[in-house]
Amino acid sequence: MFNQQRTAIPNRFLGLVGFLSIMMVMMCLGYSYRLLQELSTDTVNPMEICDKVNQLRGPEYIAHLVLSVALVLRGWWVVGILNFPFIFYNFAQWYEGRYLLNGSRVFAILAQEMRVIKAKASFFMLVVAYYVWEWVTWVPPDYVQMGQGYNVMKNIQVSH
Repeated sequence: MFNQQRTAIPNRFLGLVGFLSIMMVMMCLGYSYRLLQELSTDTVNPMEICDKVNQLRGPEYIAHLVLSVALVLRGWWVVGILNFPFIFYNFAQWYEGRYLLNGSRVFAILAQEMRVIKAKASFFMLVVAYYVWEWVTWVPPDYVQMGQGYNVMKNIQVSH
């Protein structure tokens, strides 16, 4: 069952943490993409853009890690494990010191950075779609009485 309590941390709290983490990552990715898009038109100072993008990397990596931990603790193993390649990529970038953009060589890696941001954003859009799908299809367990909690979907009957 998807909504079974698996830890001492309430599912509502884990769901809220996961949702806020996704929104944080998506805002960081969206703003980074917009900044790099401006840089590709070569109308702005590369040093300023690199400083702004570098300031977004830390919060993005932390929010992504928090999201993965929340998903695994909630019991959504598949989505939590599917986050692993991106977390490994982020950790490898950080460990090797390649996570910071350098204004003098940013144009050489600009296309690669934009592809990575697009891939991450696409994945997180799928995670959001999965969240919505789980929310819509959730049916409360039988021990929840009618009129208590979130049991709107329990009254809907599906014909076979």
